Amino acid sequence: MVGSKWYFTGMLTVAAAVASGLANPATAQEIDRRKALTTPPAIYTELVACKDIAAPTARLACYDEKVSALQTAQSTNQVVIADREQVREARRGLFGLSLPRIKLFGGDGDEGDEIQAIDGIIQSARTIRGGKWVIRLEDGAVWQQTDTPRGSMRDPKTGDTIVIERAALGSFMAKVNDGRAFKVKRIVN
Repeated sequence: MVGSKWYFTGMLTVAAAVASGLANPATAQEIDRRKALTTPPAIYTELVACKDIAAPTARLACYDEKVSALQTAQSTNQVVIADREQVREARRGLFGLSLPRIKLFGGDGDEGDEIQAIDGIIQSARTIRGGKWVIRLEDGAVWQQTDTPRGSMRDPKTGDTIVIERAALGSFMAKVNDGRAFKVKRIVN
């Protein structure tokens, strides 16, 4: 019976099975992507594997070979070695830009270190169409106001302090000299 409750339930079951079948490859792809992003480079894992060699002479030869390869890779920029502070500084400089989700930039496993706000000093500020502001910070980052300017907002000036925070749905809010917040987006100049 086409009009029966059982036919409808059967169609839902078939639809759910088809949907889950289509979703599984995406899930497998997502697992592979995450694994690729969190797996250390082969040159590092090969170096670490040297510690498992029992014979001292062979272990030392392995270390010598792998350290030399790592040093060459680092000097030719095939591998970048950075400490936590250097990574934080890079993230701060990239705050507000859309980037691929890799561990270095705060994706997949490093969410606890994701930058939620930055503060800076305004190097210059100018208005564009519609009275919206474009603000350049001393570190070179450029931010543009995206909401409608309000008369109660203080005009940003060179030397003013600014705080830019993450907001809802991937947006950002800025405050100049602890004034009223306004929406902004990072632009590449």
